[in-house]
Amino acid sequence: MRLQQLEAIIRRIDAFHPDYLYFKEQLAMANVGVSGEDEVQFFLQELATPHRVIRNFSFFNAQQQRHEIDFIVIFPSLIVCLEVKNIAGTLHFDAESSQLLRTRADGVTERFANPIEQLNRHLRALSSFFPYIPLHGAVVIANRRAIIASKPPDSPIFHADYVLSFIEKKLIQHCKPILDLDKVYAQLLSLHSPKKEAFTFTLEQLKCGVFCEKCAAKMRFAHGKFLCPHCRFQNKYAHFQALHDFRLLVDTKITNQQFCVLCDLPSRYAAKRLLRLLPIVKRGKYTYYEIPELIRPQGR
Repeated sequence: MRLQQLEAIIRRIDAFHPDYLYFKEQLAMANVGVSGEDEVQFFLQELATPHRVIRNFSFFNAQQQRHEIDFIVIFPSLIVCLEVKNIAGTLHFDAESSQLLRTRADGVTERFANPIEQLNRHLRALSSFFPYIPLHGAVVIANRRAIIASKPPDSPIFHADYVLSFIEKKLIQHCKPILDLDKVYAQLLSLHSPKKEAFTFTLEQLKCGVFCEKCAAKMRFAHGKFLCPHCRFQNKYAHFQALHDFRLLVDTKITNQQFCVLCDLPSRYAAKRLLRLLPIVKRGKYTYYEIPELIRPQGR
């Protein structure tokens, strides 16, 4: 959700917006995080033992404090939690000071929060829901160029290519099946509470128009489809991306008039034809169109 919102923001606000650089930086950081998780996902796909994987698991503990775990891997004999860090440089994990120090290639040293404590916090919270299931966790460094220079001897910290070996050792240690995979998977999903960012805008704050998915130029609507004047790409469903952006940043429903402004359409009749596939909701004298969560550009 956060990544999609940030992508929509960068598409829809002007470069001179006072927070444009902030949002651009946040988007870059979010992409780095997703890239690191993709690296770990690649290795998890090689697991042969029956299992279930939940990525980006978010839940509240008994004290209503939020926890966000990058990966939860459920096996018949245990649960494994993985905290992924996509950080380059030389890494020093300092247990006594509870910090991660990263020395960059230019010699600058930076401090990060201790991911070991972060992981332990997650494990403690999960154990309150599953007190009789063995729980194990690890901090996974997804950046292949990172060097793990020092770490506490009793803390599992390693590169992504060691994930399978770590899991295999834990499966040998806990080889007796004690849980129902589907049941525990369903229990965890019932606890899942995705975090919703407070990125909200008004229609007036956004750039209007339908933008080409190939070159990002503003498209023109003619003869029932959108045409890019720059690269000549055509798509009669290109307005779906604009609706998706509106849903992420403004509201889950939209009026014909708002849609005309959003997509820079001169005719409300053309707008009505484009919106005909969306569910209609009547509220007093106003007619709204519900925007589906999974709406995306499709077809040509």
